[in-house]
Amino acid sequence: MESPPPSRWRRELHAIRTRLLLVNAFLVIVPIAGISFARTYERELLRGEEEGMVALATTLSAAVTNAPPLDLAPPALAAGARVAAARLRAQVRVLDGAGRVVFDTGPEEVDVRTEGRRLLPASLDFRARRRVAVFDAAPTDGRFADRPEVAVALRGRPGTYTRHAPNLRGVRLFVAEPIRPDATAAPVGVVYVSRTTYPVLLSLYWIRNALIKVALVSLAVGALVAVFLALTISRPLRRLTEAAGRIAAGERGVSLNLGGRDEIGELARDFDAMARALDARLAYISELAANVSHEFKTPIASMRGAAELLRDGAADDPAARDRFLGNILDDAERLSRLVTRLLELSRIESRPEARVPLEYRALVAAVVARYPSATLVWNAAFEHLRAAPDQVETVLTNLLDNAARFSPAGAPIAVRVEGDAHAFHTTVRDEGAGVSEANRARVWDRFFTTARDTGGTGLGLSIVRAIVESHGGSVGVDAREGGGSAFWFTLPRRL
Repeated sequence: MESPPPSRWRRELHAIRTRLLLVNAFLVIVPIAGISFARTYERELLRGEEEGMVALATTLSAAVTNAPPLDLAPPALAAGARVAAARLRAQVRVLDGAGRVVFDTGPEEVDVRTEGRRLLPASLDFRARRRVAVFDAAPTDGRFADRPEVAVALRGRPGTYTRHAPNLRGVRLFVAEPIRPDATAAPVGVVYVSRTTYPVLLSLYWIRNALIKVALVSLAVGALVAVFLALTISRPLRRLTEAAGRIAAGERGVSLNLGGRDEIGELARDFDAMARALDARLAYISELAANVSHEFKTPIASMRGAAELLRDGAADDPAARDRFLGNILDDAERLSRLVTRLLELSRIESRPEARVPLEYRALVAAVVARYPSATLVWNAAFEHLRAAPDQVETVLTNLLDNAARFSPAGAPIAVRVEGDAHAFHTTVRDEGAGVSEANRARVWDRFFTTARDTGGTGLGLSIVRAIVESHGGSVGVDAREGGGSAFWFTLPRRL
């Protein structure tokens, strides 16, 4: 049962252009995934910032605790707080138990980069200012105890909070760490650290912008690559498919040569060569069929005529009956020889035999020994070649049979072999009537013979040419009318 044709979307899925588009889409997805990863990276950076602020607050709280008598702003703490605030770009305050400021490092100083101007409010002139002081304005009564994180710290637990930055994009982080004289005492103050997230957002802004640019460039390059590959791969393959379909439908003379220098161009040229070979093969088959039809028509017509005469009464005459039956047997024998020769020619042309190392001199000597009037002259420096032994023997036998048929009885037949390291040149010369100039160009054609009355089929020399050419050699004839003939062939050694 024939399977149904694939649906259109399945054909598109398996198309080369679809696969190319998927590859290019993957190139675009990578930077987009990087943008998504930047969000995760942002959260991790903010978490790291918060942990750094907690560590600073804890360290300063311990410095206050370990400096009796209790002083919420000792000189060592103040100096260390200013250094840490400058490095961390944060604002550090120390609050007393009522939430009032005892010590303050001052507002946070933030470097404003022009590349990050989209992170600034519209009211800020980024062209005139490069450093911005980020204030955390104190409540009107000067007490921070109402802020949730400070209230939590005054109850003995660390507190954190996040608020929008007043004059920069992004948020501001707040960390409050309680100050205790000892581990069991109630808090007597709070170390209060705040910092804006603008530097983090600025770094992520640069990363995100770079990833967006990479994504856009990848999209543009991917689109150009997809178009280029579609033009150089998909379209030529589609043209090849269409041309191959036309050839399969029986159209002749279809050209597949696309002229490219890449693998597809080579494939197209190979297809074109294959199409020409198929056309030549079809022409050969048509010509062979016409020749076979013509050669078979004559003996069949003769046999039919003889059979009709026998049916119409010639069988009553013994002499006529014997004559007509003899004609039928002769024609049947000719048809049998034709069929045998055709099968031999077909086997040679359709299925080349294996080439093996062959002692050519011994083979030629063995074939020549079968003909009493034939002599061999060996004038080659080498004796071996690579060929199909049975086919080479067929070549020699056909040429010697042909020479014996056209030579006078007892006339000598000379076989001469010359050669070098590359090839053997073999000539079979007879003393027959020769070949006329008109027939010289046709002697290698199928079914051409001047000895039809003596059983010639016109296929012997065609078989010789087919075998020699299948071995990469060549054939020829040197003859003149009334002066004998010399048929020759050349076989490459190829050892």
